[in-house]
Amino acid sequence: MSGHNDGIKNDIKGRIRGVVAIIGIGNIMRGDDGFGPKIIELLSRKQATLPEGRQRAHLFDCGTVPENYIFPILSTSCETIILVDAADFGAKAGTIKTLALEEISASGISTHNSSIRLFTDLLMTGRGNLNIFAVSIQPKKIAFGDSLSDEVRLGIDELAGIFAEALA
Repeated sequence: MSGHNDGIKNDIKGRIRGVVAIIGIGNIMRGDDGFGPKIIELLSRKQATLPEGRQRAHLFDCGTVPENYIFPILSTSCETIILVDAADFGAKAGTIKTLALEEISASGISTHNSSIRLFTDLLMTGRGNLNIFAVSIQPKKIAFGDSLSDEVRLGIDELAGIFAEALA
């Protein structure tokens, strides 16, 4: 595990309760902004190999329109929703950070800030007892046509491992 992401595993583990939905948000055509969808892709492959009976998360690749997935997400009866999205929070590229719901809504640090606030508001209106938090990574490059940076590619592998362990 890289040094600048120490403590993330315990933070995520400590925030999870009950049935989990992991929501990947981002645009795979914009380099590191594809972080959320890439996490969902990797987790889907990992979950496909789990033995029967192991806890699985509900996985949603919402692309850049998470609000279109409100009803499918709420229909899972999940208690914890984890938003996974690249966000510029001024750290070293590849740094992973957890954000509480208030931080997500107030900061507008995501690359899709207007829809994230609408999305979380709609989820809470749909079922107010939800435990919602975000796991974000500091992107390096998000221009249209960019590929994933090495820093974010490493972060994807790291976070997928953290999720697998936290949900075990």
